[in-house]
Order: sequence, then C-alpha cells, then structure tokens
Amino acid sequence: MFRIAGCILAVIGCAGFAGTICMDSVKRLALLKKVRVIYENMKYYIAYQKATIPETLRILAEKGSEPFAEAFREIDIRVCERGENLPAAWRQCMEKVLDTLPLTRKEKKLIMDFPSSLGFMEENAQAGALDELLREIDLHIEEMEKEQKNKNKMIMSLGVAAGIFISILLL
Repeated sequence: MFRIAGCILAVIGCAGFAGTICMDSVKRLALLKKVRVIYENMKYYIAYQKATIPETLRILAEKGSEPFAEAFREIDIRVCERGENLPAAWRQCMEKVLDTLPLTRKEKKLIMDFPSSLGFMEENAQAGALDELLREIDLHIEEMEKEQKNKNKMIMSLGVAAGIFISILLL
C-alpha cells in the first residue's frame, strides 16, 4: 500500500515540477509583453506628447507599470532631482528589479540596453530608437510563442515519464 502511494506521489511530484518549469516560460512571455507595452507607451509619450525620458518614466510609474513602477519612480528622482545620468540610474535601478524576474540573460539585456540606444537626442530620433527595441522584442516574443507550446508539451511528457520511471524503480 505504501509503495503504491509512493509511486503515485512520485508521478505527481515529477509532473508538478515539470508544470513549474512550464509556468516560468509563461511568466517570461507575459513579462516580455509588458515590456513591449511599456516601450510602446514610452514611444507615444516621447514622440507625440514631447515628454522627456524622465517625465515619461514618471508617468509610467504613476500608471503602475508593474513590476517596473518603483524602478521608474527611482530613476526619475535620480535623474531630475539628483542630476545623475540616465544610463547609470537605469542600470542600478533595473538590476534590482531584473534580479527577481524569471527572464533569460538575452531578455534582460533587451531591457538593460534601453538608455544606451537613446541618449538625449531629439524626440523623433528617440522614437526611432524605441522602434528598433520594439522590433527586437516583437521578434523575441514571436519566437517564444512558436516554441512554447511544443516545448511545454515535451517538458510535461518528460516530467510524467520521469515520475513513472521512478515509480517502476520503487516497485
């Protein structure tokens, strides 16, 4: 009786572990979509409302662009009130946020490289630089969506198969 219960728990545990791996990729995709929306909003505020980057970040922080709202608020304070440069403030504040998120190194680089691609040029050039970032993120999101469905099926299958294998070993 205990062996059967152990076998069932092994299969459930392996399937649950595989499920958490699949959920991480779903979270990554959702975060990248949030980043895309943030960049689209930045482009709008910079190109059409003629807002500066710190002003744009303040507006996004007030809208509550989680999980980045607090970092945007801090960047605005550092740049506008303390006179720090944008790339240094961005790097320090975003590193804190990105450490807690389940993104890959390449995805974090898309976020960390934002200020270095802009500088403080005129608004149309900044909007053009944001277009380039948006294209990169869109390509990455498209790629993830294509492979996510098949990858998740494979991970779940391997998880259940590992649980069954462990159960056989236990018997």
